Amino acid sequence: MPTAPLWADQKEGRFYTRIPVTNMLNGGMLELPLHVVTGRGTGPTLGIITNVHGDEFLPTTAIRELVGALDTAQLRGRLAIVSCANPLATAGFGRLSTEQHGKTDLFEVFPGSLKGNTTQWLAAKITEHVIDHADAMMDFHSGGSGGRLQARVDYNTKAPEAVKAKSRELALAFGMPFVHENDVTGTAAHHANLARGIPALNPEMGGSYLGPEDTALYRGQAIQGLKNVMAALGMIDTKIVRPAQQIDFAQKGRHEIRPRTSGYLESHYQRPADLGKRIAKGAKLGEVIDIYSYEVLEELVAPVDGYLFFSRYSGVVGAGTQAFALAEEALSQKVS
Repeated sequence: MPTAPLWADQKEGRFYTRIPVTNMLNGGMLELPLHVVTGRGTGPTLGIITNVHGDEFLPTTAIRELVGALDTAQLRGRLAIVSCANPLATAGFGRLSTEQHGKTDLFEVFPGSLKGNTTQWLAAKITEHVIDHADAMMDFHSGGSGGRLQARVDYNTKAPEAVKAKSRELALAFGMPFVHENDVTGTAAHHANLARGIPALNPEMGGSYLGPEDTALYRGQAIQGLKNVMAALGMIDTKIVRPAQQIDFAQKGRHEIRPRTSGYLESHYQRPADLGKRIAKGAKLGEVIDIYSYEVLEELVAPVDGYLFFSRYSGVVGAGTQAFALAEEALSQKVS
């Protein structure tokens, strides 16, 4: 049986604490920040985790803004938020935990284990203090330091059908142009779906160090998406704002375009508005330029007719890095 949550006796209002994990080699304590916002009315608990990958920090800034503006008198239920799920990765300005052994991608190790490495300890503590007490879960991601453009919400292809249907409903409600039935084995969402039987979604949107205009755009979309999900769960009264058309696709329809060479990627699609565009088979998406000889090493083209759901800003890339991704038109479903 789950232990009583840290907020068991909390009434309406805001609560903040730190969940101890272990000591670190620098002499400090590794702790997880937990924010709980409880409304006056009865309702579900929405668990939210962010900064699972340390360089994906845009969502937590949006959550901060939303939480600060929430009127708890109008809120039904509560939000339980781990605002930085992987302090080790965040402190290292990178995607993964900075430790010697074991799996170091927090995204892949849920529900975690106190018999595993430190990354698995983090997952175990999040499971114990948030997932075990939630009625719905959101694992919020963005593009990291690699200059990624994305605007989709994933839901778990391996979830039981009823749970998958509810997860898809929330994914659509979030309001991005794309929803993706994806294999998220090992994630917080997967554990929530299978072990708890609750819906879960993984937004993947925005990015890091994108400049003021694009950052403001994505932060606004993230706040609206959070409000949409809360409204869909009956936690707040607000209109759900969605695009006129959304595209739902599964793994079979996903096509990633990865360069075979390293160099400078000259991207032809590096604006948020480019996501969702129909791309014809054979269209050039970008090229990789050798930063030593200045030669064009490779042209990247669309392998199928499809819709652009992932792109990059221009910048250096390594061979094998995902540069672009399309949802194949013939295998995608338009949702109005």
